[in-house]
Amino acid sequence: MLLLWLPSVGWAQYNEYYEIGLSGNYRKTFLTELGTTQRAYDENAAYTASFAYYFREMTAIEFSYSQGKNTRFIPSSTITSTTTHRYSLIGVDLVFTFGKRSDTFIPYIKAGVAYFDKKSIDYEYVNNGIPEQPQTVEINSTVVPSAGFGMQFRLTQRLSFKAGLEFWTSGAINKDVKDFDWAARMGISWFL
Repeated sequence: MLLLWLPSVGWAQYNEYYEIGLSGNYRKTFLTELGTTQRAYDENAAYTASFAYYFREMTAIEFSYSQGKNTRFIPSSTITSTTTHRYSLIGVDLVFTFGKRSDTFIPYIKAGVAYFDKKSIDYEYVNNGIPEQPQTVEINSTVVPSAGFGMQFRLTQRLSFKAGLEFWTSGAINKDVKDFDWAARMGISWFL
């Protein structure tokens, strides 16, 4: 209710406005042929909620929360394994758009930092039909740099479709970083 009240008190006189967004991705890929008793697969799902404050028409600060889970299941006549990666990520980015609020197509780029609140890997094995004790490896929370780019397609004055790519390092800023994580996201945005 507070978000709906803020623009009515005169704060929007400098083209300030707000954006609430939801995006996600899901993929399941089978790695074995159809007809086998147990099929190997990769399953990935991630969801992001965001809130952006546009302090100028083309510039915003965006706060986001992402949660993801990736599972790989490999069956075998001797050892069946399931590996599950889980993470939650809190981000703050400065967003630059290349268009006005009223434009139909609005490209954007963003850069900032993200905090891995949780990052873990679960290992489960079934050895010759006997389940072994599951193991969980917790990875330390860390701050990482992040960046991204994408496009908004305005459907109405308040509603838009959004698609983009986002990148962040898989390790802390002060470490020797060799790998980058990335995600392709699609979702909707509501402007206040």
